Amino acid sequence: MTRFQRIQASVPAGVELPDALRRICDYLDQTDYPISGCMRLRPDDYGGLLAWFDGDTAMAAHFACFGAGPDGSLVAFWLLDGTDARQVPVVHLGSEGCDNRVLAKNFQDFLQLFGVGYAELGFDDLNQPPDDPGSAQNLRAWLQREFALTCPATGASIVEEARRACPDIQHAIDEWLTSRYGEKA
Repeated sequence: MTRFQRIQASVPAGVELPDALRRICDYLDQTDYPISGCMRLRPDDYGGLLAWFDGDTAMAAHFACFGAGPDGSLVAFWLLDGTDARQVPVVHLGSEGCDNRVLAKNFQDFLQLFGVGYAELGFDDLNQPPDDPGSAQNLRAWLQREFALTCPATGASIVEEARRACPDIQHAIDEWLTSRYGEKA
C-alpha cells in the first residue's frame, strides 16, 4: 500500500484529498526522508486525532490528518464544510493541546510552507528562516518542477495570509472544550 493510500484509508470516509497530496506522497515513496525538517507525511494510523479530541468522534471527523511533527503534533486538513479537502485550511494541532494554528489557507500554500524547511512547523518561529533550509532543498526543486511553486525564505507571509483568510482554529477548539467540559475547561 502506498503512503497516499494509507493516508486516504485513515481519514474520515468520503473525504476527497488533493491530488497534490498523492503526488508528494508518491515523490516521498521514491525518495524517502528527509523531506523537510523533522516533519513527516503519514496517516493517522494510531488514532491520534480521536485521542486529541478525547474520543469525540464528531469533532475528530472535522479533520483529516496527513502529517505529524517529531513530538506527535498533527498536521491536518480542517474540513469546515463537508468532505472536500482540496481547498480547506491546513492546521497544526500541538501534541500538548497548545500552539494550535492555521498553517495555510489550502494545500498548495501548505506545500510552499513545507518547502521552506522548518524543523517543526507548529513551533518554529516562521518569521525567521529555518535553521536547516537544506533539509528541503530537493523538495523545493521538486515543487518547482511539478507545480511551478517557489517557496519563500520564511513562512510568515503564508501563515499570516491564512490567519486573515481562515477561521481561528484555537477559537474553534476553545468553543469545543467549553461545550464538552464546561466553562472551566
